[in-house]
Amino acid sequence: MVVSPLLLKEAAMIFAEPMNLWLLALVAVLIVLEIVLWNKQRKLLSGLFPGELMELTLSHWDRKKHIVKRVLFVLAVLFLVVALARPQWGKKTEISGRMGIDVMIAIDVSNSMLAKDLSPNRLENAKASLNMIIDELAGNRIGLAAFAGSSFVNCPLTTDAGAVKIFLKSIDTELIPTPGTDIGGAIESCIKAFGKSNSSKVIILLTDGEELTGSALAAAELAQKEGIRIFAVGIGSLEGAVIPAGGGFKKDREGNVILSRANPQLLNALAGKTGGQSFMVSQNQTGFQKLFAAISLLPKQKLKQSVAYQYQDRFQIFIFLSLLCLVAQMLISERKK
Repeated sequence: MVVSPLLLKEAAMIFAEPMNLWLLALVAVLIVLEIVLWNKQRKLLSGLFPGELMELTLSHWDRKKHIVKRVLFVLAVLFLVVALARPQWGKKTEISGRMGIDVMIAIDVSNSMLAKDLSPNRLENAKASLNMIIDELAGNRIGLAAFAGSSFVNCPLTTDAGAVKIFLKSIDTELIPTPGTDIGGAIESCIKAFGKSNSSKVIILLTDGEELTGSALAAAELAQKEGIRIFAVGIGSLEGAVIPAGGGFKKDREGNVILSRANPQLLNALAGKTGGQSFMVSQNQTGFQKLFAAISLLPKQKLKQSVAYQYQDRFQIFIFLSLLCLVAQMLISERKK
């Protein structure tokens, strides 16, 4: 009879907590202690009851039953250790699919995001707020893109919110060497990142709104055709702030200090084209609170299903065997009938 290798693999036992198997060393120590104590007791009894007196003293004691009791105790400990290692065998198939939305976060990393009209600056303020929003969006698929004069996707769509936060932490203004603010390119990168997803799709756009290429509205029209809503978040004040540069502040060709101002008009236009909303962020963070409230109202759909194979826990069997051995060794009497 030939047994299929696949069947052998299915029947193989694995351990979910293999680190606990080091406790098997205690079983070996226990066996050694049993042997040492047995020899010690024999010598002690031989000294107290020499010759035939020892046989007379132990005439009602059954040595075989004593050995069986000690073996049962060791087996009980052995089965308990195996149970702690969580033995598993036999697979069950699970189809995972949860309700949610797909969210791409596009964050501006141009030099103007270093302006300090938000504390400690626009970029760090936005990152801190996004950390909380990502926690609130946990369970949905989230992706992350950064943009300045060009853009790229740092983190593709994933349900692992922790991974997204790790990528977010690494974002700074030196990430993209190309100067400028290409909002249109950022939107297009996010559209590509969604792929052929049929879920509700959202782009959260965080920028001061100083678009320098003029392609943002065209990209918003493309997003609207794809059924993607843009929620634009304006980072910065209407009064404007200076941009730190080289120990001083950024200046134009005439030597005048440049003020970076938020552009709510452009953000309103981008959001309006796609059926989204726009918000301005102030020091009290009300813009982010309104953003999450708006996103939470979006219709959720079943995200892409995936098939997972999970081994079945069998530790209960070994706990039962351990208890059975303990009960049996307690019921066995060492006296002869």
